Amino acid sequence: MLLILASVSITVVFGDNGLLQLAKEAGEKTNEAKDNDLRQIAMAEAVMNFENTKYKGVTIPAGFAPTRIEGEDSIDDGLVIIDSKGNSYVWIEVPKSIYSNTKYTTDIETPINTENCEGIEKVLQNYTKEYRDEANCSDIWHEGCGIDNKEEYDELKNKMLKSVYENGGFWVGQFEVGYEGDKIRFYDKTWSDLNPTDEMPVIKANAYPYNWVRCSQAQALASNMSAGQCNSSLMFGIQWDLMLKFLEVKGAKTTNELMKNSQNWGNYKEANFIVKQGKYSENKSPSFIDVLGSYQKETMNWVLLTTGATERNSVLNIYDIAGNLWEFTLEKIIINPSTSECCSRGGCYNLLGNDNPDINDGYVGSVFGRNCYHWKTSSHFSGFRTTLF
Repeated sequence: MLLILASVSITVVFGDNGLLQLAKEAGEKTNEAKDNDLRQIAMAEAVMNFENTKYKGVTIPAGFAPTRIEGEDSIDDGLVIIDSKGNSYVWIEVPKSIYSNTKYTTDIETPINTENCEGIEKVLQNYTKEYRDEANCSDIWHEGCGIDNKEEYDELKNKMLKSVYENGGFWVGQFEVGYEGDKIRFYDKTWSDLNPTDEMPVIKANAYPYNWVRCSQAQALASNMSAGQCNSSLMFGIQWDLMLKFLEVKGAKTTNELMKNSQNWGNYKEANFIVKQGKYSENKSPSFIDVLGSYQKETMNWVLLTTGATERNSVLNIYDIAGNLWEFTLEKIIINPSTSECCSRGGCYNLLGNDNPDINDGYVGSVFGRNCYHWKTSSHFSGFRTTLF
């Protein structure tokens, strides 16, 4: 009898529905409620922030405020800001010390300052050398990038370079750009059937990924998302490289996890993981299904997730840069100079999360990976992410 009572007691305390589990779940709900309250306070504060401010040494753009949520409140963890509509960004630190480090400046003849954008760019390229693909990609103007001409492209790039130099970094969307509402951009649509202005873009968790968009359309949408006095845009290639360098320097991911195999933290075809929130669309299904309790993403399944569906696919508060959707950047694919090919990064849900070209149809299925799209092309597999500077 004593053994039976002991067994019952252990089950009551430690079982799946035991007291400890219930206490844990209650604690998680309490923390979630507290985080939501802090997020709402930050959104209200953002309305009142009419000028750029400083927070923990970082420039916070006008129209934004730090969330001050534990785990989101330091550069090392991934500092998060939010605007009054709930769109959130993460700070990518680029140390100012690199501009005086001979390791990165030996091939630069003129002094590095705010007027020497060419020198700034070269230092950044040297700093991120392992993540670059100079033979195939470059941050140069091309038809279909969404910027009218080379002069405007160079002007925007120089603004970005100066901002990175002066502020010691830039902001990147916490999530892939999504949209809210009932309309689904189905798998079997073509780009000519869809108007990218039909849905309002957002940078929030649990939004439908904004796919079926050409690079030029993505840039038009991204450039209108700034809430204050800064520029918003698709990421330049060097910014994507700097983001990977930031993850490496902070010890969040190894170079191998970034360049060779990202399957353990990205949404790729062979990945196997559990999702506990959001929605999913399996194997090209023309609909999304609500996650009720939990959903097991099985290996070799093609599954598109709503934004930020699982913590597993985040790193330093940045979600889904590995897989889910290819993300357009402002790089040009220069393999064939006679064509105007747009570049996208990070791989997507129908690729294996490694760099074996034999099983990935020539594409690199890692967060480092690059893909090319003709400038008139859009697809179910491609989306985008914004940057502020």
